[in-house]
Amino acid sequence: MAPRARAQRLESLRRSDPELHARVARLLAADAQANGLPESPQKILSHCAPQESAGADADRRIGSRLGVWRIDGVIGAGGMGRVYLAHRADGQYAQTVALKCIQADAATPVLAEVLRNERDMLAMLEHPNIATLLDGGVDADGGPWFAMQRVQGEAIDQWCDRRRLDLRARVALFIRLCEGLRYAHGKGALHGDLKPSNVLVDDSGRPILLDFGLSSLAARSHGGVRQVAMTPGYTAPEVASQGNSVASDIHALGVMLRALLCGVGPAPGDTFAASTPLPLPSEEARRGLDEAARLRGCRDRGALAKALAGDLDAIVSACVAPDPADRPASIAHLQDDLRAWLAYRPVSLRRARAGYRLRLFLRRNRVATAVAILVLAGVAAGVGSSLYLHDQASDHAQAAQAMRRLFENSFDALTTGGLGQSPLMSAPMLRDAEASLRGGEAGGGLDARTASLMLLVLARSYTTLGDYRHAMDLLEEAQARSVGRDDQEASIQAAMAHLFNIQSRYALAAAAAKAGRERLGAVPRAERESAGLALEVELARAQWGMARIEQGQATLQQALVRAEKMASRDPRPLAALLIQQGQWSSMFSRKELAVVAFERAIELTRERAPLIADEATVELVPTLKQLSRHERAVELASALLDRRRRLLGEDHPETGKAWQLLGYAHFWQGDTVTALEFVQRGEAILAKALGDTHPETVRTSMVKGIIYSQIGRSDEAEAIARRGLALLESVYGPAHQETMKAVGHLAAVLATRASARTDARNGWQEVVDLFARRVEIGLRQGLPVLSERMVLIKAKLRLGQADQAVQDDMEEIVAALREEYGATSDAVYNAITTLGEVYIARGEKARARHLMESSLREIAAAPDTMISQSVRLNNHEKLGELALAEGRRDQARSHWQQALEISRRIEPGSPSLRKIEERLAALGQAPARLPGSAESAAGPVRE
Repeated sequence: MAPRARAQRLESLRRSDPELHARVARLLAADAQANGLPESPQKILSHCAPQESAGADADRRIGSRLGVWRIDGVIGAGGMGRVYLAHRADGQYAQTVALKCIQADAATPVLAEVLRNERDMLAMLEHPNIATLLDGGVDADGGPWFAMQRVQGEAIDQWCDRRRLDLRARVALFIRLCEGLRYAHGKGALHGDLKPSNVLVDDSGRPILLDFGLSSLAARSHGGVRQVAMTPGYTAPEVASQGNSVASDIHALGVMLRALLCGVGPAPGDTFAASTPLPLPSEEARRGLDEAARLRGCRDRGALAKALAGDLDAIVSACVAPDPADRPASIAHLQDDLRAWLAYRPVSLRRARAGYRLRLFLRRNRVATAVAILVLAGVAAGVGSSLYLHDQASDHAQAAQAMRRLFENSFDALTTGGLGQSPLMSAPMLRDAEASLRGGEAGGGLDARTASLMLLVLARSYTTLGDYRHAMDLLEEAQARSVGRDDQEASIQAAMAHLFNIQSRYALAAAAAKAGRERLGAVPRAERESAGLALEVELARAQWGMARIEQGQATLQQALVRAEKMASRDPRPLAALLIQQGQWSSMFSRKELAVVAFERAIELTRERAPLIADEATVELVPTLKQLSRHERAVELASALLDRRRRLLGEDHPETGKAWQLLGYAHFWQGDTVTALEFVQRGEAILAKALGDTHPETVRTSMVKGIIYSQIGRSDEAEAIARRGLALLESVYGPAHQETMKAVGHLAAVLATRASARTDARNGWQEVVDLFARRVEIGLRQGLPVLSERMVLIKAKLRLGQADQAVQDDMEEIVAALREEYGATSDAVYNAITTLGEVYIARGEKARARHLMESSLREIAAAPDTMISQSVRLNNHEKLGELALAEGRRDQARSHWQQALEISRRIEPGSPSLRKIEERLAALGQAPARLPGSAESAAGPVRE
């Protein structure tokens, strides 16, 4: 019975029956004495019963009823009591609850009062962050019980770790937790046992406080010893002598916040917290594990320590201060400081030193600052936007207006969908930008239109980052916010179409593009043309993806004609469309047309929009490689890397991409050592900034794998290729171009391994299957797939598949490549070698010999490249085999010696090199060493 109700009943009894009242009062007084019965009657009687198992007490309750509730099982047990799962058994309605009552082995009068107090306290607390009391009563033994809302959730620390919440998300969740405790304090209720296990987070992400009631023990002690144990490390040092208070609850909150932030809970040992200050969270993080940092969105423990240093250190230190007077005065004060940290504003608990407020201002306005820097650098917008920003007044309202104008005028960010790819930003940077946006909006610094536009920009950036789900969430939020403002719908639909196209969801992309075109009339006239172009190019991409090639090309051509008309005032749409045209031309093996398109895009935007010019350069470099213009490719890639290092810094992901591009260019030029060094530098930057599962990082790793396959690291190469294919297919789907590239990478690596095996057929069937998959999908999409068809034939030859149809197909491929690239290109050299192998397989050895010898003479007059050297190596190997079969051992030895020299230079330590050495040894002559060379596994030969 509640104390107030009990007092009323006693007063009524005193008036009606004074004698009985006196007896009851004496009994109650005796019960309240510290030396009263240490155990309940039920417990005393249990000593007389036969000994049972440790779970007997719990078993006796299971199946019994308390009030309208039937107990089904045990949920858990703690210092305050045992908690059961129960259901309503009176037939009124179905309901499941958590039912708490005293454990039989701890049923002292003190604990009974604790539970009564908890029940009464919960009865007056109604808050979404506090477990709701539903019912209560007293059992047959006089022990109180209560039925409360069953919270199906997870302890807050485990919930955060399982979802790898970053620091900002953890702080935001903690602020919500504090709402419930602030409400309880306002009702005069203390918790008294705050710890992670008493805060469950449900499936919706709502933190819920459990186990109110220990505050009734605040003044109860006997001989200086606590009668109920508190949670070690969380209980404030003064509780032993002074009892619980608001300050002690804040102390426990501080210990819990510290653990959530740095991953280190209180040290096991004393029940009460130490009277000396705890180490700072940043210090604990620096001594901790990198995995704990990664669980909090940081790359390593050093990064986590840096993020915690300063404001968060100060907030936690104040909460866990040994002296209660040094702690925040209330939960509200603690929440205010945490909200200030989230909004990059000064916190009251930290001494403001010089520069502190300025740094917070810059972080608070990080989105605007970042865009302004890009504008001033000439990366994201033209000179006009830069001057506009410079001329704006510095007060908050005008800054918001400037930001809105800047975003509205940024074609690349808002209207082109995916025409000009956004520069890569790291996930933490984007999360900070999003938090700044929401903080600025909450503070009234941004109007609704600006906020909606910025959500669109963030969605584009998250799309580039590969977080498609969050990108779509942001687009849907922007769409919901723009209801009634149709002028934004076209741009939102263009971004959605771009997102669908990336994921190979072409039908949805086409529908979004068409929906956007229907809203073009609402777009301001000055922006209508650009918005329409963005929608048309996404429609063209969707049509292409659905194998409607002619429709897609026609749609793109219409957009190009319109973009030409506006190029004099804004060349960016035309340049972005030219990049798309170049990509498609390259896919149809029209490399020269692709080069023309890319070079014109660069010329149009070199000064006014370098971001788009750089994107065109990224496409131009591999196209030049395919045309065997390797020196030019290396030159352009080097210049791109220099620009990005200068403008973006060494650690930016775009700089990492540039390192990879330059490394790949060196690889195709034949310099595997430099190539591997540069590609690994790019991979390290991308992994650090984006994570090792991001598509950009995966693509770079696969380039490294290709290099590995050429230098004898076959196991690593295969592992990288298989992982890369699995990751990219999970992101893009089975038929996307990026997935097809990964299929080709894996097939090439496996082919390199299989070619070095003594069993000619071993491993080739998977290679054939992979290349066949790539050819099938390419043909279905209307692509010529000349190179893919050629490598499929190469693989089939290893399985002895060389009928007339194979020969006819290969001769057709050679003719098509000669027409496209001319006679002196790597692609043609490679195809001629494959045709020679077909002739050998079909028994036309003289024809094969003539073809390969002619090819060697042509290659001798051309610059050395990775492909040309590989073709020379292969031709000498095959000619050696032909010579040996005809009994011309000296000619065989000569061809294989030349093959050995090339192999030592371009693939040192590879299985192929060892195979040539074995052949020469079988002829009775040890392989000759080149002047100044090392053993074959020692590295490349420099001549």
